[in-house]
Amino acid sequence: MPASPSAGWSSLRATPPPASASEVIHLTTAAGTTLAVEMREPPHARSTAILLHSTMVSRRIWSSPTDGGFAGVLAEHGVRTLALDFRGHGESGMPAARGGRWTFDDLAREDVPALCRAVRERWPKDRLTLVGHSLGGQVAMVAAATGLADADAIALLATNVWLPGEEPNPILRARKGAVVRVMRAATRIAGYFPARALGIGPDDEAAPYIEAWASNWERDRWMSDDLAVDHFAAMSELRMPVLAIASLADSFLCTPQAAFRFVRRADRAKVRFELIRRSDDGASSPPDHMEMVTTRCALSSWHDTANFCLG
Repeated sequence: MPASPSAGWSSLRATPPPASASEVIHLTTAAGTTLAVEMREPPHARSTAILLHSTMVSRRIWSSPTDGGFAGVLAEHGVRTLALDFRGHGESGMPAARGGRWTFDDLAREDVPALCRAVRERWPKDRLTLVGHSLGGQVAMVAAATGLADADAIALLATNVWLPGEEPNPILRARKGAVVRVMRAATRIAGYFPARALGIGPDDEAAPYIEAWASNWERDRWMSDDLAVDHFAAMSELRMPVLAIASLADSFLCTPQAAFRFVRRADRAKVRFELIRRSDDGASSPPDHMEMVTTRCALSSWHDTANFCLG
């Protein structure tokens, strides 16, 4: 079923705002979930990018009140950006602490495809790129690889999957396994993962999402919630341009080696892998996992992503 744009979506202003400005519109999925989308429209847009955020945060990682942030840099290049709040995050749906429940599959099978359909209806001739950071990259890859999201290209920023078989370093594998177990235990106690209370993120995560993540770790397979789809197998059939960017300073959440192992699963795609080796703001080390998208020390990679979105 196609997504039905809400009034906020269908009444997009005829004269686009300046590249530095943005507006929040709302999209309703076929299942009735309302999603918030922050649109940044440059005066002469040449392509469209859907920005997908990471775990325990919201679309706000892509913007900055002073310089526009990542989304602002893409707009400077003529790329229209649509920064999505996944359900339960930011302004989309019910947050986990108030009873919101969702899984990874909800994001990949409903949220991203709904926004892709709306973009295709509004700008049918645009090159459409899914740009995902961490979790957002996973969702982008699965949504496109399973044929649910109609996109032309994918940009993966600090994206990998935590599975024992994907981590050859025994020390990192043990640390990751411990994190998975602690997060599952905290989720079972609270009824959701209390990221805010623990001070590790502004957005909490739903229990079904954490449980599915932990179950995948246990079975050492990246599967859909109903176990019907092997996501790595789906990735192997993907045929489109893919840009993957990792940082040398991302030493745990997504090491360069892990990012490379992940993207090479898309072995039929036209893949380009880039490694950030230094900071663009004179810092002594490259950006870490979140700094890749939240600070201008990764500015060169932002420009690279913008050019990739333009084709």
